[in-house]
Amino acid sequence: MRAKFVMSEVGIGLRRNLTMTFAVVVTVAISLSLLGIGLLANSQVRVMKDYWYDKIEVSIFLCGSLSKVNLVPMG
Repeated sequence: MRAKFVMSEVGIGLRRNLTMTFAVVVTVAISLSLLGIGLLANSQVRVMKDYWYDKIEVSIFLCGSLSKVNLVPMG
């Protein structure tokens, strides 16, 4: 009996505040969607890092003050 009363009062409250109910549902849906997108992006970045980690080689050549640099005039 108590659960039936509580559910009927919840239904009446939601019906009276229909705009607020809609706003809460939309807000929760958008926030959960953004959370899901963030988790999927994080997972995808991890997979791509694991895939490319052994396949990429980066070389950096540093020139000191004693090295000769060929400057080509622009224009």
